Amino acid sequence: VSVEGRLADERAQRVGGADGRHQQAPVGKDRRRRTDGVEALGPLAEGDVAKEMYFIPQGCLRVYYVAEGVDLSAYFFTEGMFGGRYESFSRQQPSRMHLEALEETHVMAITYPALQLLFAKVPPLNAVIRKILEQRLFELHHVMTSHILDSPEQRYLHLLQHRPELITRVPQHQLATYLGITSVSLSRLRSRLAKRKH
Repeated sequence: VSVEGRLADERAQRVGGADGRHQQAPVGKDRRRRTDGVEALGPLAEGDVAKEMYFIPQGCLRVYYVAEGVDLSAYFFTEGMFGGRYESFSRQQPSRMHLEALEETHVMAITYPALQLLFAKVPPLNAVIRKILEQRLFELHHVMTSHILDSPEQRYLHLLQHRPELITRVPQHQLATYLGITSVSLSRLRSRLAKRKH
């Protein structure tokens, strides 16, 4: 998003289709990028440099790692969040993460050069962005410490309390890796908690 109001590139954007093949999806009149399907979105794969960050008016993005052929969910970005691969974007270095849309998702994108220009033209924006990044850092720190100190049940209950929308929007196997357990273990955990309510 530049000072002149460029919310996204005007050119057609390459996105991943549900069949795994890439398609051309032009930016609409509302100048938001639309992404469909659950394949890696064009250049947003491991080893590439994150060229953009996103504000999400609608939808859900997932960042994840791939280790020995298994993808491991790191975080989920939903409505009202700024999402992307922060470290790669801020350092302009290759990322170890992948990024994908889990459902039909609308994003407003800003490139690294555009953000630097915005910082130069609107200095107070630096403090705003810093606050946003600090909040995200606190959340990621909680995820990390929770995996060290909390039980899977405690992590799941925390998710139910603070981000209940993920329970129905994220596939179980992806949610399980985010919690640090297997899909089978998550099913058993849910069953056990359901029995306690009766």
